[in-house]
Amino acid sequence: MSEQNEETKKSNHELVITVASWVIAIMLSLGLLTMLLWQPRIAKSMELYRRPQAVATVDYNDVEVPANLPAFVENYSGEELTRDQNLYTEGQANTRLEMIYHTVVSGDSIWALAQTYNVEIESILFANYDVLQDKSDNLMVGQVIAIPPVNGIYHTWRSKDSLSSVASRYGATIQDIVLFIGNNLDLSNPQIEPGTKVMVPGGRRELVPISYAAVTRDAEGRLISGWDGPGACLLDSVGMYGNGFFIWPSAVHYLTGNNFGPGHNGIDIGAGSGSQLFAADSGTVVYAGWMNGGYGNFVVIDHGNGYTTLYEHLDKVHVSCGENVFQGSVIGLAGTTGNSTGPHLHFEIRYANMPVNPWDYLP
Repeated sequence: MSEQNEETKKSNHELVITVASWVIAIMLSLGLLTMLLWQPRIAKSMELYRRPQAVATVDYNDVEVPANLPAFVENYSGEELTRDQNLYTEGQANTRLEMIYHTVVSGDSIWALAQTYNVEIESILFANYDVLQDKSDNLMVGQVIAIPPVNGIYHTWRSKDSLSSVASRYGATIQDIVLFIGNNLDLSNPQIEPGTKVMVPGGRRELVPISYAAVTRDAEGRLISGWDGPGACLLDSVGMYGNGFFIWPSAVHYLTGNNFGPGHNGIDIGAGSGSQLFAADSGTVVYAGWMNGGYGNFVVIDHGNGYTTLYEHLDKVHVSCGENVFQGSVIGLAGTTGNSTGPHLHFEIRYANMPVNPWDYLP
């Protein structure tokens, strides 16, 4: 029995050796086959590596120079034209370069136009002073509004203008003007003809403030409305005083047009046509009726403590000049009279006759 076991072990050992030998032989064969397949590519790569690289040379003495080209001067000692490397070109590849013109439709506002065309409100006001007189509420349906390509001033060149005077006037630099691609100026000789529209990127000027006293006195010393129009009146006194804490003049508490900002002294509240409007604080009505200049039907309340509130574009006025009103009293109905592109309430708060931000006072 032991002899049979020994014989079996010997047979198994020989079988293992045989299988291992075949595996090694197959692996060696595969390795040789791989080398044979890759040998041409390796040889080609080595040949390219060892091959000397050709260097092109030109004998410039043999090159014929066209007769219409000037001779090249190696050592020039005259005046050189230099150019600042820090050019005003940032983003100009994707910048609109020309003025475009927008026809105002119902619902438009200067704030919305600024958002649509990616320019500042001031830049639109600057470009349209002849139409808007720096007042956003002068926007009317059908007007054609100029939209500048970038923030700044669009200046009409005059015969007495110079690059330095125009740049200084608007707080810009000569480089701002000359290097704006849309101006299409010759960098070596930037001459500008009178009447040419020139963009002054980044240029600014002061907006013309519009402010009226709520009440004043006439030549005889009588107290009268500070606003001149059919809604004005003689006043016995400002008899009702406010508490200085304002409420919303409408049941609607969101905007539907311009916000408080440059050229817009108040906020445009989204009061629907015919909705009730309320006195934001107690006081005396010092103007109630139609007002030219884009206001439409208009109410002004003097609160007797330095504050006045203004309500514009009303459809109906329910108070009279000289009347005392309590906070929350209905003063009229919202509408779209005057310069308005849709129903809303233009609401202002003024202190010492100067506009203040209503958001700082409303609850």
